[in-house]
Amino acid sequence: MIDTHCHLVDPQFNHDLDAVCKRAQDAGIGAIVNAGYDLTTSQLAWAMHESTPWLLPAVGIHPNEAAAQSILQMVMIDSLAAKAGVVAIGETGLDYYRDRSSREAQKELFKLHIKSAYTRSLPLLVHTRNSIDDAITILESGPELKGVFHCYSGTEEQAKRIIELGFYLGFGGVLTFSKRARRVFKTLPKERLLLETDAPFLAPATYRGQRNEPAYLQETLRTAAEISDRSQEYIEQITDENAKTLFSIQ
Repeated sequence: MIDTHCHLVDPQFNHDLDAVCKRAQDAGIGAIVNAGYDLTTSQLAWAMHESTPWLLPAVGIHPNEAAAQSILQMVMIDSLAAKAGVVAIGETGLDYYRDRSSREAQKELFKLHIKSAYTRSLPLLVHTRNSIDDAITILESGPELKGVFHCYSGTEEQAKRIIELGFYLGFGGVLTFSKRARRVFKTLPKERLLLETDAPFLAPATYRGQRNEPAYLQETLRTAAEISDRSQEYIEQITDENAKTLFSIQ
C-alpha cells in the first residue's frame, strides 16, 4: 500500500521516526511519498531517501511559507528536483485561508513550481485552501503536466476540471469524518483517486486530535471501500496502481 502524501520530515517525528516507519511497514505500507514543505525539509526528504529508499522524496515550498522569500529559494529546490529518486515537486499550491503571503506572490511561487515540474518531467503535489478555482485556472493556462490535488476538498464540478487536466485527487483522514468528502469521493472515477495520510496532520476519525502517521492509512482504506461498496483489496489495488503510474514507482 502506498501513502501518497506524508511529511515524515516534520519535527513531530524527530523522537520516534524509526518506530513510526516500523508501524507503517507492519500495517502494509510499502512506500511513502515524503513531501518537503520548505527548503530545509525538502533537503531532509532527500537525505531520508538515501538511507531509507522506500521513503520517496518530493521537494517544494508550501504556500504558507513567506512566498516572497521562497521565490528566491526555488533555484535550490529545482536543483534538488534533478536528483535521481525525487518523485514529485511539492508540496506547492495556493492557500487563501491563512494569507501569510500575498496572493500574487503565492501565484508566482506556484508558477515557478509548475515550471520546475515541467522541466524535470515530474508530477505536482498541489495544496489548495479556499483557492481551488485559481489553482485550476493557473494549471489550465500552463504547460501540460500531471499531478495530484492532495487532501481534496472541492466539489464534483471542480473535480471534473482537475481530471480533465490529467490530475488525480488525493483523499486522507478527512474522508473518515466528512460527509461532504464522502459524497464527492463516491462520484469520482476510481482510476483517478489516491490515498494519503498528510501525516502528522489530519488524522482519521479514530485518532482525531492526535498526531497522524502512515499506519493509519488503513482506516482511510476501510472507509473508502465502504463508500465505494467494493472490497478493501480492490480499492488498495486500484489506488496503488494509480500511485505507481503517477509517481513512476517500480
